[in-house]
Amino acid sequence: MNDPSLYLKNLWYLAFHSSFLKSGKLVGKQICGEKIVFGRDKQGKPFALRDNCAHRGVPLSQGWFEDCTLQCCYHGWKFDTTGTCVEIPALPPDNTVDIRKIKVFQYPCEELNGTVWVYIPEKKLPNLVPKEGPPNLVLPADKKFLHVETVTMPADIDHSVIGLIDPSHVTFVHQSWYWRSAKKLKIKEKKFEPTSKGFKMVRHAPSSNSKGYSVLKGGTSTEITFEIPGIRTEHILVGEKHQIVSITALTPINENQTELTHIFYSSLPATKWLWWPLKRLGKQFIGQDLGVFNKLSEGLKSKPTLMLIGEPDMQARWYYEIKRLWALAQQNNQPFENPIQPQTLHWVT
Repeated sequence: MNDPSLYLKNLWYLAFHSSFLKSGKLVGKQICGEKIVFGRDKQGKPFALRDNCAHRGVPLSQGWFEDCTLQCCYHGWKFDTTGTCVEIPALPPDNTVDIRKIKVFQYPCEELNGTVWVYIPEKKLPNLVPKEGPPNLVLPADKKFLHVETVTMPADIDHSVIGLIDPSHVTFVHQSWYWRSAKKLKIKEKKFEPTSKGFKMVRHAPSSNSKGYSVLKGGTSTEITFEIPGIRTEHILVGEKHQIVSITALTPINENQTELTHIFYSSLPATKWLWWPLKRLGKQFIGQDLGVFNKLSEGLKSKPTLMLIGEPDMQARWYYEIKRLWALAQQNNQPFENPIQPQTLHWVT
């Protein structure tokens, strides 16, 4: 049984990188505890439907997809890509049933920069129009992200978000010769400002004790943004011409699992030659997080009392407050007001 309070609604969630959704194929996926089937219509545009036949509830993803029609494997009911029933084979020719009134819920679904996003609403109303558009992925519409890695974290969305935005774990989880060492700790001072649905670390020069940034020359600066439901964007400017955009998106599967997907874009010419080494390093970095989360899941089985302490954990406290106020605003059908104020945080890493 899923805990509905875990999931924020009326928001867009990353489903997957576009390369996972091939034409003529269906992909079944669970997001926020809801079963959803994805596919592409005749124009190649992605669609998302509730993954249940309107007749007896069998998953449509277990059926057939031909000529952009989904057919249930139980009684052969057919639906178009908008979720409208177009055929019930068992009905005799002279029946008077208006089958087009039978519909499977259609989720809003958009493709952006080579990624597929789905809108999870508070209420499943017919002809649903999202309250707002998909997230800003920084890139122009004609640019596409490369897929780095997707892993399933053995934790709910809250623990996964805290791990994503926690600055102090980097010292101990991500020790590497090419990144930074626990022997070179420094006090960090970072300025933060609110965004529409989260907060950002104001653009600054990368940390001097991070070797990974040192290879970038020409006035490098970075801005790191976090927004609900779980999207961390690092936007690096390299000189006056080039940029790197690294996005980590969290997609809750259920109350015990959260999918982490890392996507990457770079305008640097060297990227295409170094892509496979870069992807391997990215997988290693994410693998380190997954390793410590496997240990975390063991510890949480005993239901220990947990703490958030001082400025290093301030972003986690911000997340919980943003989440609370977002849910309250949706419940009362009111505009969301971000409670975060501009401020400076300090921590050692």
